[in-house]
Amino acid sequence: MEKWENSGMIAQGIWIILIFVFILAFSIVLLVRENFQRITRVKLEEEKVKLEHQQKLLETNILVQERERTRIAADIHDILIGKLTVLKIKNEIAYDQKETDELIKDSIAVARRISHDLSLPMLQYTDLDQLISELIKPWKIVFNINLKRDNRSKSLFSDNVKIQLTRILQELIMNIVKHAEATTIDIQLRHTDKWLFLFIKDNGKGFDMQENSKGLGLKNIEFRMQYIKGKYKQKSKKGRGTSYLFTLNQSEFGEI
Repeated sequence: MEKWENSGMIAQGIWIILIFVFILAFSIVLLVRENFQRITRVKLEEEKVKLEHQQKLLETNILVQERERTRIAADIHDILIGKLTVLKIKNEIAYDQKETDELIKDSIAVARRISHDLSLPMLQYTDLDQLISELIKPWKIVFNINLKRDNRSKSLFSDNVKIQLTRILQELIMNIVKHAEATTIDIQLRHTDKWLFLFIKDNGKGFDMQENSKGLGLKNIEFRMQYIKGKYKQKSKKGRGTSYLFTLNQSEFGEI
């Protein structure tokens, strides 16, 4: 009798243990399932936010391109054609060699700047530092521009990298013209076997970065840097100017 009772108690204990193990295993499965679903929801939400951000950047890029077309058209109509019209009228009224030469010189400078805005000359056969030198040349009559180059690598840049970086520099110069009230622009280009650094700084009025949100120009810059898998940082302070640092990893931009 006692053996039977002991056997029954043992069996009952085993069943209790099995039930406990089953409940524990079931709880663990539910917990893992819930945790997996939570991680999946978080990732989906992150992807959604990232996708929306990319969409906004793409829309911004389209808006910026339209704005640039409008600006270039205005430059041709209002500035270049305006100067040539004045030149024609002055020559019809009273020819002045000095004034005529000055108007022609200004018109050539405007035409050269518009040409650079529209297309990059001999892109495939021109180094990035040469492209930058050509790009800033028309602006040297407006700003004191200092360009420093430090090339420590023989590797070449793809056309995409050269296009995007020169367009970024164009965008920043236009921002400086419109908003910075600067007189000096410092540009440093450094290329090593592993990294490319482009540093741009102006001595303008600066701004409070916490108060100013990103405008179309900066969103367009962000879009371009993402396109070539690069990163950038911006620093500004009221009365202290604004600076930008662009970095690209050789292993990344070498594939673009």
